[in-house]
Amino acid sequence: MGRRPELVEALESIAKVMSIRDLASRIDSTILSPTAGIDQVYTLIEDASGFGFNCAMVPPPLAVRARDAADSLNVKLCTVIGFPSGFQPGEAKISEIRLVSDSVREIDVVAPLWAAASGEPEYVVDELSEIVGYARDSGIEIVKIIVEAPLVDDNTLDFLVETAKRAGADYVKTSTGVYSKGGDPSTVLRLSELAKPRGLKVKAAGGIRTALDALLAISAGADRIGTSSAKRIILDYARLTGETI
Repeated sequence: MGRRPELVEALESIAKVMSIRDLASRIDSTILSPTAGIDQVYTLIEDASGFGFNCAMVPPPLAVRARDAADSLNVKLCTVIGFPSGFQPGEAKISEIRLVSDSVREIDVVAPLWAAASGEPEYVVDELSEIVGYARDSGIEIVKIIVEAPLVDDNTLDFLVETAKRAGADYVKTSTGVYSKGGDPSTVLRLSELAKPRGLKVKAAGGIRTALDALLAISAGADRIGTSSAKRIILDYARLTGETI
């Protein structure tokens, strides 16, 4: 089956304003599988260098081990804190930041959603404020707060976004991709409508596997894309647009 004319037209319009490099620069190329090894991380770093991804997002201990390889290719490393559940106490999350502070420039932190669900908003406020403050003091440039938007109601989501803003975060992120697939346009738009008026950026993650998935998320307000299919997305975009990589 051929492409529908309206889809081709839409893709051509997008290609005029977003090159492959532009799209790649919005992508955090990710490997967070519990069975990921250092060789897979090295491959991720090489791809990030070759395609121009924003960063290579890897688990904390592997970020420490891969620092020299990333530096040699001028690739930025990012990692996750409190992944995937956020159940770790704040002290443990800070220990994770301490571990990686010399290796990464961006962190994605899972909010303590259990505290919000337990009617303890002050715990959420205190933990996120402490974590963001410690990250800044440790030289971390960008902090993203993961809010699992598909799993929480509107009031809770509004509270989490406001708390992220008050804590001094830079982004809110739709989901970990473990418990929910937060990369769909409706979820991204729902979060964007709360985040953008507050001056926060949005990272979409969870289920983004194709170029069309990524473009839909961007059109809904995503400033950054988190995906374990980064290379596939770029190759897909090249096929769709006809641009040479």
